[in-house]
Amino acid sequence: MDYIKVDVANYVRQGLENKTLEPIVAEKFARIIAKQGNVGDQVISWSVDSQGNEIQEKVDQVKLDKTTNEPGWIVTKVDENGELIVDNNEHLNQWIIEDSTFKKKYEADLENPGLFKPTGGPQVFVQIKDNIILNQWGSDMQIAAGGYINITNPNDLYGISQRDFEDTYKIVSELNKSKQK
Repeated sequence: MDYIKVDVANYVRQGLENKTLEPIVAEKFARIIAKQGNVGDQVISWSVDSQGNEIQEKVDQVKLDKTTNEPGWIVTKVDENGELIVDNNEHLNQWIIEDSTFKKKYEADLENPGLFKPTGGPQVFVQIKDNIILNQWGSDMQIAAGGYINITNPNDLYGISQRDFEDTYKIVSELNKSKQK
């Protein structure tokens, strides 16, 4: 399966202009466990393509956050019972988040000690039609067709696989369809 390297801002802008990408609104519901990493800790994020084959999405290392001067967080998605999510290829659903981003997007879940819950409200996404490679936070990430790009903040566009989106978000509305009613 071929992947095309894209400039994410141009890809989104062109897709919205020619209507190949349609914005949707979704809200995060998934809980996570997280620990502040040590600079240099490495995490490999895995996903699957449209045929279910494993793809290495991204290799990342914990770095110092330029805003807080604190190391990033290693985050692992858990199911509704707080159990670690392991995919069919025996990979943890794990990634790294900068310290300042983590503190904006998550808070301790007081009803479930050891877990964190998302903060904030609805976010805007587009679902991609192509297999793409985008540069995300300083490293390349592969996202198979069917994945999503978060376009809520034009200065912080980022991708998420279809599987991870479906495990993390619920769609609240489809913007263009609601405008047509």
